[in-house]
Amino acid sequence: MKKIRLYDESAKSYHIRYMQIQQTKYQAIVTYLIEGPVLDVGIGTGIGLTALLDYSPVIGVDGSVEMLRITKEQIKDFKPRHESILLVVASAEMLPFRDHVFPTVVSITVLQNLTDISQSIQELERAIKADGILAVTALAKTLSLSEIEDRLHREFAILKRFHNLANEDNGLIIRVLKE
Repeated sequence: MKKIRLYDESAKSYHIRYMQIQQTKYQAIVTYLIEGPVLDVGIGTGIGLTALLDYSPVIGVDGSVEMLRITKEQIKDFKPRHESILLVVASAEMLPFRDHVFPTVVSITVLQNLTDISQSIQELERAIKADGILAVTALAKTLSLSEIEDRLHREFAILKRFHNLANEDNGLIIRVLKE
């Protein structure tokens, strides 16, 4: 709750401060995406939406109401495609979706902010379909690639490993092989 409050309070400055670096990260992952709907866990202020809309619909999840308010304001700029974006206030540790429904799940620079990283990764895996694509990154100073990989439970094939993506994230793009 404390971190969510901090994100609520800093939502406006976050959007301005991190726009360029977050867009760089989303651009790096989109070439690996296959189809929508896309679940973006930790959508924040919607910085990655322009990269993800080609795979719409996009379902954006964030625990910060203020971050989602800014995302909602941005969506107006995406007409007529704005109707293919759904925003949900929820925790990455307990996603409000059925099992194995999304062909693509992304979570960019989010894991290091969560209370239970293992539970969050388990939820990402639960939400994704077999043969789906999962793209996940975390700040390199907080999580190594092996620490992310060690928390994965489902059988997967690694498509891409990122070391210091945009000079700050480690991450993976994987294809989940089985439900």
